[in-house]
Amino acid sequence: MKKNNAEITGRVAILLGTYNGAGHLADQLDSFRAQTYPHWALWASDDGSTDATPAIIEQFLRQPGVNGQLLSGPRRGFCDNFMSMVCHPAIEAEYYAFSDQDDVWLDDKLSRAVAWLETVDPAVPALYCSRTRLTDSEGTPTGLSPDYRKAPGFGNALLQNIASGNTMVFNHQARRLLQKAQGTPMVVHDWSLYQIVSGCGGAIRFDPAPTVLYRQHSNNQIGNGMSPLRRLRNFIAAHKGRAAGWNDRNYQVLMRVADDLTPDNARRLAAFRQIRHSGLLARLRLFAASGLYHQQPAGMLTTLTYVLLNRL
Repeated sequence: MKKNNAEITGRVAILLGTYNGAGHLADQLDSFRAQTYPHWALWASDDGSTDATPAIIEQFLRQPGVNGQLLSGPRRGFCDNFMSMVCHPAIEAEYYAFSDQDDVWLDDKLSRAVAWLETVDPAVPALYCSRTRLTDSEGTPTGLSPDYRKAPGFGNALLQNIASGNTMVFNHQARRLLQKAQGTPMVVHDWSLYQIVSGCGGAIRFDPAPTVLYRQHSNNQIGNGMSPLRRLRNFIAAHKGRAAGWNDRNYQVLMRVADDLTPDNARRLAAFRQIRHSGLLARLRLFAASGLYHQQPAGMLTTLTYVLLNRL
């Protein structure tokens, strides 16, 4: 359903990426309607679904009081689909919220995010994110994602992503910075946004209260990634060069905002990049001086192993 762009208003633009998500999409859409914060508009970008996904969205957009538009995605995967909305010239709002197709937002998600974002100077890039309540494929709660206690920051963002995209709400300045990375291959859009906002001296809020029911099932395009088995797989993958490849991609993205990095974070990035090109003792010195940190002790030990084996 297309509406005149001038009619699509809302302080928050919900950016919903979809692809063959008919099985759980209605629950997600219903959770938008249930938000206690009412000033939102839905922009859904469908990436070539062959199931009923577009029809479900069209039906939702016809409901009274629902404001939004269905777009055609670039058909290059979920990351490019989200970036196509970040860079879409018709999408304008004060704040932007990423949404996956198979989760459920708790009813205070937007109100919690906007309440914090409104405390930040609009000239400062700002990113809100939170914990999630994990569920099985049927929506039954199974636990919580980690409660990260260390403050978000660039030294952390270079090593891990604590900001799950399905919880993210960010302001226009954060969006402007992310737009600069358009066309540069990313590991994943949410990790890049965390790195960019933190690297450029932005404000970041990690809310320990969950705001999303994060459905875990075999068709997740991005899983929670926090199980012991997944951490072991990531460790093994690092020794096959995947971690270094991810860092290469992240570095190229950050180079697109190099002029916006704070001086301290520019030096931190240069030291991080230099680690792999140095001998063992120099690698350890650079790592110690770089201010890098992981949220969990096990993750820090794994990172030190990467440094020792020169796989960072």
